[in-house]
Amino acid sequence: MNHPKIVIIGTSPIVPFHVNALRKSGLDPVAVSSSHKNSFSHKKFSIENNIPNSFSDWEKMIHKEKYDGILIASRTKSTIEILKESIKQHVPILVEKPVSFSSQDIKKLIKTAHDMIMVGYNRRFYKPVNELKYHISENNKSVFASMIAPDEVNIENFFSNTAHSIDLLRYVFGDIKIKYVNKLQSNKKIKGLVAEFSNKNNDLIQFLGNWGASDNFSLSVYSDSKKFQLKPYEELKIFDGMKITEPTKSEPIRKYVPTLKKTIKLEKIDQKIKPGFYQQSEAFLNLIKNKSITSNSASLQDAFETVKLCEKLVGNYKFF
Repeated sequence: MNHPKIVIIGTSPIVPFHVNALRKSGLDPVAVSSSHKNSFSHKKFSIENNIPNSFSDWEKMIHKEKYDGILIASRTKSTIEILKESIKQHVPILVEKPVSFSSQDIKKLIKTAHDMIMVGYNRRFYKPVNELKYHISENNKSVFASMIAPDEVNIENFFSNTAHSIDLLRYVFGDIKIKYVNKLQSNKKIKGLVAEFSNKNNDLIQFLGNWGASDNFSLSVYSDSKKFQLKPYEELKIFDGMKITEPTKSEPIRKYVPTLKKTIKLEKIDQKIKPGFYQQSEAFLNLIKNKSITSNSASLQDAFETVKLCEKLVGNYKFF
């Protein structure tokens, strides 16, 4: 059986996880190149990951090799240039998020891009995330939601990592709009922020970016008596009802304990491969075979909308 052939641009620590997922889903990585044309990392990477061909020049690779798809996992500052040239090859592309630190760069690229581009927001493929999305859509009622994103105090991390959380909100709640944002600043530097989003379903969505806090990424959704909690994003707990314990002489504190009804965890495959990467690679395989992205895959338009929201929350990246 012939497996679709993939060429890879980028040799960062995240790429071996992609290689493992690609192979597990039936794709065949046949060549790799560094995103930096003066780098020699491609040689060591190809040996360590058993990839037959390697190139010092990624442009030479995409013009010389025969392949069915391209994986771009380069430094964000190099991604737009690489993606622009890769689009000309007219093959399916899986590109790591956020694609660019500038929404305008992505917007310009969309004008000349084809429809066979997936952006690597892998948390969209988590079973707990999709269970939450299903429960919200099935209920068809307005909900209250609260997200906490305690990333490092670094603007670049907001665009490259917290963007995962912003995309998650867009995936779960649809097209969200910013109603309010207030920033905590010290010495002209942003230390965190509070924001409120709305959508067509009139959901009330709060976002707390408490940078550097001793906390975990989380999303809590309240629908009638039920509480859905992703904390961390890799596990969903569903609560319904409350057990109230009245105070006694020995314990003079009234206790309110939510009743846990169900816990939904990641799939077994996610214990062996970086969570969401296998399912993402399967979606990439589907894109190669059918030339259309799945409903849970992030598109280039999704990447644009997410980065645009990041800019509205903390300002344009180039100013920092």
